[in-house]
Amino acid sequence: MFKIFTKHLDEVGEGYFKHALEALSISYRCQIAVYTQFLHAIFPFVAPTPGTDVRSLIKYLEKKLPENRKKENKYETNP
Repeated sequence: MFKIFTKHLDEVGEGYFKHALEALSISYRCQIAVYTQFLHAIFPFVAPTPGTDVRSLIKYLEKKLPENRKKENKYETNP
């Protein structure tokens, strides 16, 4: 029964709260990007803020992929 709650956490090598913080940070970053891209769509002369442009988001999201976070978490626990 509890395996459903721990399977993904084990896959990414994170505890519940670290995983929650990672998911919330991704959500926050994407939400900011939504607003800046919406503003850019209406006013093309307003450039998206650094970190919310398409290239930055792709780089950020690739870093946050579960398999990449697992590698990062492995190095944090085993220097």
